[in-house]
Amino acid sequence: MSSDYPTKNSSGRSSLTDDVAQDEMLTKRELAAKLKVTIRTIENWQRDGFLPYIKISSVVLFHWPEILEHLKANFKVCRRGVLHPRN
Repeated sequence: MSSDYPTKNSSGRSSLTDDVAQDEMLTKRELAAKLKVTIRTIENWQRDGFLPYIKISSVVLFHWPEILEHLKANFKVCRRGVLHPRN
C-alpha cells in the first residue's frame, strides 16, 4: 500500500530527494528539493508566474512534467548557467 507522505529509505533518510514518478504531483518542499532551490524561491516563482501550479483550498501542488515543459518553453540557459525568460 503506497503512502502520500514521504517515507524513509534503508539509510533512514526521507525519500523527498529520491526520483519521483514521472506523472506525480509534488509539494513545494519536494519541488524545491528537485530543483535544488529553497521553498521561498518556489513561492517567489509562483508569485511571478514562472511555475504552473494547482491550488485546492490551502494545498498547492505541482505536476512535474508540466513544470519541465513550462521551464523549457519559457526560459533559456545563458553562459553563466543563469535562467532568463525568453522574449
